[in-house]
Amino acid sequence: MSQRRRPPNPPEAGVINALRFTRTPLRFLEGIQSRYGDIAEVSLPVGPSIVVVTDPALCHDAMDRIEDFARVPASGAAALISENGLVQTEGSLWRDQREAITPGFGAGPLETYVDGVADRVTSLRDDWDAAVGAGEPERDLHRDMTGVTVRAASQSLFGTDIGADGAAEMHQIMRQAATEFEVSPTAITPEWFPDRPSEETQQMASRLRDIGEELITAKREHRDTDAPPQDMLDFLMLAEASGDREYPENHLRDQVVSFMIAGHETTALGTTYTQALLSWHPEIRERVRAEARAVIGDDESGYEHAADLSYTGKVFTEALRLYPPAWAVFRRAEGAQSLGGYAIDDESLVIMPQWSVHRDGRYFENPREFDPSRWDDRGPSDRAAYFAFASGPHACIGRGFAEKGARVALATLVRDFDLEVPRDQLSNLMVTPTLRPGDGIEATLSRAE
Repeated sequence: MSQRRRPPNPPEAGVINALRFTRTPLRFLEGIQSRYGDIAEVSLPVGPSIVVVTDPALCHDAMDRIEDFARVPASGAAALISENGLVQTEGSLWRDQREAITPGFGAGPLETYVDGVADRVTSLRDDWDAAVGAGEPERDLHRDMTGVTVRAASQSLFGTDIGADGAAEMHQIMRQAATEFEVSPTAITPEWFPDRPSEETQQMASRLRDIGEELITAKREHRDTDAPPQDMLDFLMLAEASGDREYPENHLRDQVVSFMIAGHETTALGTTYTQALLSWHPEIRERVRAEARAVIGDDESGYEHAADLSYTGKVFTEALRLYPPAWAVFRRAEGAQSLGGYAIDDESLVIMPQWSVHRDGRYFENPREFDPSRWDDRGPSDRAAYFAFASGPHACIGRGFAEKGARVALATLVRDFDLEVPRDQLSNLMVTPTLRPGDGIEATLSRAE
């Protein structure tokens, strides 16, 4: 039997590579991809190696094999927030959760979500109009988009709109979480190394758990048990009440907290980055505006418009190619594995970086150019090198929510406003589990002609 190959290994000492990765992770991954092409094994001073996979076929193979390459369990501060949400679990628990939750992402809840985005973004449009009229056109674009998406997500997934104050609080909580989870030289340490979250982080996690409990309480108080389930939390409660499955303690709270975060963040970040890119490419912005005015006209936007906003969808896809909110997929090898003929050691951390794969000239012509027309002939699902929402059984369950909600949000705002975003606003993003602006995104509003 032939011996499996080891992935190529950068010659620098492990401690040097560890520091390079944790100090400038995106640049480090781009360097690995340009140097090794498909796969590389980065040895660390302690613990298992990091295996960086940048060949799209190998990435999808690993994401398909969920028994061999599992998600990294929540630990430390992350475990304080949620341990048993759908985005953390594996095995039979994950399958039971996925089966219970899936109806909550069907056609009815999708329409509710997109209409919720439309309602919230219409209110934001009115706020912007008032701000321009008052001579106060400066905005934090990311804060505004978070307000839209987190309220739409809480209403459509849990049946309760957390309101403007709740949205503002969630924005502050997520900024604190970004500080805690930013990739840094302390991010890779032995498991035995003391890792006590700060008091601020413990308070943040506690508040997130409280929000989850508040949403569950509101649902229990107002839920009509004789009516068909309408949202994700309804379906979860129905599954729990059936007694057919045994769920962990705080199962409902963990799901609510997980989806409160995941349900709004990708769309908030993606629409923020899209509008920044549109401000630098006014000719593309004009095409989005023309489509919005043709499809929506003078009406209020809603779910019925999403399918016809096709060019706006390509613009959003292209923005996520260049600035994927989920910048990498992380997995852990469960036992010794083989991937593309390469030997992967047990417990190796496997990183599949959308950031660098999406920007590779082997897969995209002029890869650093913002060019929505590259999606004219083929959709996102036709390109293996595009996996902004991951793939395989653990692919993002809310992809349809994000894509259709983004179309409506972007079209509604671009129809009526021009935004000017300084060119440096996307040059120093925080690398956390998502790619986030550290201090918001400055934008100056003006009414479109």
